[in-house]
Amino acid sequence: MRNLYVLILTLIFAMSVQSCGNGCSFSSKIKLIASSTWKLESYVDYSINREFDIIPEICDFKDDGTFIKVKDGDTICGKWALDDCDYLKINSNTFKIADLSRKMMVLRYGDLDFIYRSLP
Repeated sequence: MRNLYVLILTLIFAMSVQSCGNGCSFSSKIKLIASSTWKLESYVDYSINREFDIIPEICDFKDDGTFIKVKDGDTICGKWALDDCDYLKINSNTFKIADLSRKMMVLRYGDLDFIYRSLP
């Protein structure tokens, strides 16, 4: 009987730890990413601790998983998806989502952080 009691408590504990997890909701993150048009103006290179300005890129992540980027008059189309709740895949590149809010998105790729701001 005692073993059954221990087993039940172990299962309850395992289920509660699993349900607490990271609390990520794929649908809310997808909605947040797709609800704005994003402008990439700079990136931070942590290997030398420096921020760089770049030619601005306008990025649009659509609900259907398509991605459109306009940079210096050129348009690039592709696909995007959440691989994991913390990782955004754009075409063949996977970025860690370092920060995401309605106004800012920071995507990490190795030592680089790409800083996106939402357009009004």
